[in-house]
Amino acid sequence: MDKMKEETRLLLAFLISMFIILIFSKFHSSKYSKYIKNSQETKEISSIQHFSEKIILEGEEIEFENKEYLLKIDKDYGYIKEIGLKKFLRNGEKYFKLNEGAIIFPETRNIKKGSIKTEIKNNEIYIDGEFNGLNFLKKYKIPESGYIFEYEEKIVNKTGKDISNFNIEIMLIDMEIVKKQKDYIPQKIITGINRMPISIDPFRLKEEKIYKSCEWLGFYSKYSLVFLFLPQNTTLSIKNDGRFIVVNIIFDDLILKKEESKTLNFKFYAGPSDYFIVKNYVKENIFSKGFFVSIGRVIFIVLNLIHKIIPNWGWSIVILTFIIKILFFPLTRKSLYSMKQIQKLKPYLQDIQKKYKNNPYQLQKEIMNIYKEYNINPFAGCLPTIIQIPIFIGFFLALRNSIFLRGAPFVLWIKDLSMPDTILKINGFPLNILPILMTITSYFQQKSTPSQDQTQKMLSITMPLMFLLILYNFSSGLLLYWVTMNIASLIEQFVVSKKI
Repeated sequence: MDKMKEETRLLLAFLISMFIILIFSKFHSSKYSKYIKNSQETKEISSIQHFSEKIILEGEEIEFENKEYLLKIDKDYGYIKEIGLKKFLRNGEKYFKLNEGAIIFPETRNIKKGSIKTEIKNNEIYIDGEFNGLNFLKKYKIPESGYIFEYEEKIVNKTGKDISNFNIEIMLIDMEIVKKQKDYIPQKIITGINRMPISIDPFRLKEEKIYKSCEWLGFYSKYSLVFLFLPQNTTLSIKNDGRFIVVNIIFDDLILKKEESKTLNFKFYAGPSDYFIVKNYVKENIFSKGFFVSIGRVIFIVLNLIHKIIPNWGWSIVILTFIIKILFFPLTRKSLYSMKQIQKLKPYLQDIQKKYKNNPYQLQKEIMNIYKEYNINPFAGCLPTIIQIPIFIGFFLALRNSIFLRGAPFVLWIKDLSMPDTILKINGFPLNILPILMTITSYFQQKSTPSQDQTQKMLSITMPLMFLLILYNFSSGLLLYWVTMNIASLIEQFVVSKKI
């Protein structure tokens, strides 16, 4: 097989793999559609409406703060507007907002402004409100360490009579999906049915949906996750009113005698969406699996071990890259040796091709004899490339959502390894240094690699430029790996070429 065609196909396979990874999250399984019904098919909520009127409130805030979190609570209506984590901060941040555009357990019944009482004691927040003769007592318990919150809602019958066979909805999430900021991206919603995650695209939701037998509910962004553990066999209502996604939990046929109460208890995780943190608190299957994901997790485990010795994530990436290069040096050396020998034998191979151009069988036999005589493996040049494709994809998956790189500086102008390393903007266009260094080092690496024909020399120009366009705005942590790998490859080629 022609070597140039093989490398072209490998490159195509790599790009297709990247494309699949980037779009995979856009799809979700329809396997559990039997659990989903339109709201028209369900019983109407008649006796008590948890949100009979949409209320968007902007009032005075009460701030709650401990060593882990900073919360903003609406003074007049008692709901938590923001949950901020005081870790993994970028430059200038006071806290890392976990619920961007969303309110958790909001109090939006048709109540009068200021009728709710809010009290804060230690790490607990108490909210007291009344609606149609029912007293609603809410309590949040904020963790002093870890990421598990506790929420309690107690409903007390103050109507003076028994209430039976009524339904009630409790709002879990009220998420804004339309904002003026151009860079605002609504968080994604997931729920679990039969221990399998189902993704809900806010923009594709046109009518109310009822999801039955739900086990959990979550919404997440690139770095944050809020995950609610639901009571057994929970029914969820999810609807899009054009500006907001509203998620409610439906309780059917509740019975409350006079002065009797019903208490609902929830726990929820609010913290980073990083696999290595979440797995300690959430045992449900919410993360993707697969060959490349597994490679990425192994890579990050090793990276974390290096970081414990050298507490800088940038240097840890550099060191791990050199370790990977050293491990695969025997393969790369053999590859470079074979390519160099083929280049030296190129005139002789061309003569054989002319001599046996009408006899393909004899031509192949003669070429293989030459390879055997000079101890050349014609496929050795492909092997390092094949191996590096899953390693790069694994690195990409390991670093793209790693909360540990958020706000983590390296050296000089690289202040945040989770962001592009923009040094300045020219008419609004960001000047990123690492992608440019990646392109330059990739060019010299391709140019210094023994080649067979003019087409491969053209690839040494087109490939770096193509990757420059694709990866220009990628995180500096990932590009640091690529630049380091290129520099290590150049050193490797120089050392090997001196010994061949």
